[in-house]
Amino acid sequence: MNKLKMLAATLALAGLAGTANASYIDYTWSDYYDPNPDIRVPPTHTYTHHLTDGSDGFRPLVDIITDYTLRVNLYDDRDSYAEVALIDAPGWGGEVKYFDLSGAEFGGWSLIGWLQLNLTGSYTVSITSVQGDFLFGSSLLTARGYRAVPEPGTIALLALGLIGMGLALSRRRKPSSEE
Repeated sequence: MNKLKMLAATLALAGLAGTANASYIDYTWSDYYDPNPDIRVPPTHTYTHHLTDGSDGFRPLVDIITDYTLRVNLYDDRDSYAEVALIDAPGWGGEVKYFDLSGAEFGGWSLIGWLQLNLTGSYTVSITSVQGDFLFGSSLLTARGYRAVPEPGTIALLALGLIGMGLALSRRRKPSSEE
């Protein structure tokens, strides 16, 4: 059991060392949400973008997001211009957004939303009808920033450390010939 604890601690420290010695490359993450069929609003529709999905997903507390944009597609279902939408996202404070409801609308940016993305990799949006009814077509969250990439030297040191640990553990398992 102590060997397992030692191995787990070594792997954890190696992971932290690899992140601390990482270089960063420009990177863009995106998440597209497209309900099918489109959703009629009212009442309220709430959904969450997850940038952490997939093998190339955002890694909270490892990668860094510097900027993001939210694109929301709302459109009028009856060709009336009397619709008003309330779009609420982290840090927006539930501001009323007056959209023309004819296609792609762009949301705002907030410090709280930026913090939530960097800490969790997710972003929750609520759309409520203030006046009239309309359809929610889709939403695209695009985040730009830096992806951590371990330095080759760090990877080599990690490999050597793991090989050394493996050899040390295997030596302890062999019975000595003097017994």
